[in-house]
Amino acid sequence: MSRSPAGRRGLAKLERTAVRAATGFVNGIEWLQRDPADVVDRTPYDVVGRRSLVTLRHYRPLVHDEDLEIGRTTVRIEAPRRPVPVLLIPPLMVQPWIYDLAPRRSLVRTFLRAGFDVVLLDFGAPGKEHQNVTLDDYVLDWVPFAIDRTLEISQSADLALLGYCQGGLFALFHTAVHKDPRVRAIITIGSPIDAQKMSLLNVFVRYGHAQIDAISRRLGNVPGGLSATAFRMTNPIGSVTRYSDLFLNLWNDDFVNGFDGVTAWTSHFVDYPGDAFRQLLGDFVKDNKLMQGTMQFGDKTANLRDITCPVLAFAGKTDKIVPPAAAREVLGVLGTSDTTFREVPGGHMGVMAGRHAPTQVWAYAAEWLKERLG
Repeated sequence: MSRSPAGRRGLAKLERTAVRAATGFVNGIEWLQRDPADVVDRTPYDVVGRRSLVTLRHYRPLVHDEDLEIGRTTVRIEAPRRPVPVLLIPPLMVQPWIYDLAPRRSLVRTFLRAGFDVVLLDFGAPGKEHQNVTLDDYVLDWVPFAIDRTLEISQSADLALLGYCQGGLFALFHTAVHKDPRVRAIITIGSPIDAQKMSLLNVFVRYGHAQIDAISRRLGNVPGGLSATAFRMTNPIGSVTRYSDLFLNLWNDDFVNGFDGVTAWTSHFVDYPGDAFRQLLGDFVKDNKLMQGTMQFGDKTANLRDITCPVLAFAGKTDKIVPPAAAREVLGVLGTSDTTFREVPGGHMGVMAGRHAPTQVWAYAAEWLKERLG
């Protein structure tokens, strides 16, 4: 007996619902038994440099990619190798594998597939003995070391820098301070320029700076757990409702892996060196010196007008930590006329690793770099 089109559609929907329910049950049991950190940091790499706290990771080219499986076979990657390497710089406080959250949620893999030589700067996990580390150590020593070593192992004369949040600031700091002509292009994701437009954070620091300074001196380093709690408090409702979203999407392996990647991110913050924290809050947030072109590192000044290479900046439309207005100011303070600013869906984490990030941020950034670098 033949069924009507409506009947066939109804049966197909019922079958799809049954498959999702069964898959969700199995995935749910597996999810309860695994550590969220099991899905992150899966792309193979070699450690190619060490200096004090920091290490440098050089990712191996993708030959077979588990992210692009067809049936039971993996797709062979044959992207043309590009001569200009990309150095990824993370913010302080978070683990460097935020760029490699899961096989299908990996900025690293996106750039490897595009043929780029990808290197990652790992700032390490500061201990009590590192509370006197300052931003000067990063800007005048460790970032330049990473750039020199990246160029050496890639056998290249120049490179591109990409950084999320404070990682983007480090890219800008370095290029402005050293007037480094080897930096061919810069990409920032959720990086603030005008601290006065960072809304509640700026008000909090401006009026409570003395108290924050005193508390941080008693703490030494700012504990990673404290940073994680403050981060989650910026979206308390989302911290709860995300579990209902997980329940509804347990059938979707990509969603579950992405959920675990973000969970690992927010559960593994590292300590922030005390002196560097106070320097950032005083010079950058309270006094807004980067915007004024007067931020000092040692005897050098970071004036963004000294940056003449192309710059691409992303901002999350619903970012409460770095609102688009705070990031958009990059358009008016650089010395280059080749600036691109894009608002994309997501908050402070979403702009970097949300469901729209792979297409609207990572893939767009890779294509933008191809155009600039040839």
